[in-house]
Amino acid sequence: METAPVILNLGTARAACRGNPALIHALTEQYRASLPAERAALAQAGTATPPDWETVRVQAHRLQSGSAYLGAERVAAAARQLEDAILARDSATVLIQAQGTLDAALQEFFNTPITA
Repeated sequence: METAPVILNLGTARAACRGNPALIHALTEQYRASLPAERAALAQAGTATPPDWETVRVQAHRLQSGSAYLGAERVAAAARQLEDAILARDSATVLIQAQGTLDAALQEFFNTPITA
C-alpha cells in the first residue's frame, strides 16, 4: 500500500543529514530560502509566449531530485508529475494544471514550520 507524500519526511531528511538536527534545519532553511526564486523561474518560463516548457522541465527535474533528497515528498511528487507531463507532450491544459500543483506544493512547504 502506497502512502501519500508528506510535506517533509523527517526520516529521509535525517538519513540525508546523518541524523544531525542542525544540518536538517540548515538544509531545510536553505531550501526554503530558494523557493521564491524557483517559483519565479517556473512562472516566467510557463507564462512566456509561447511557454518555454523545456526550461520548466529542467527546473521541475532539478526540484524533483533536490526535494526527494531532502524528503520534501509533496514537492518531489508534483515536480515529477510536471516533468512526466512535459515529456509525454500532454496538452497545455494538463501542463498548466501540473505546474499549478507544483506551485501549490512549493508554497505549502514554504509556509509550513519545520522542526527536526
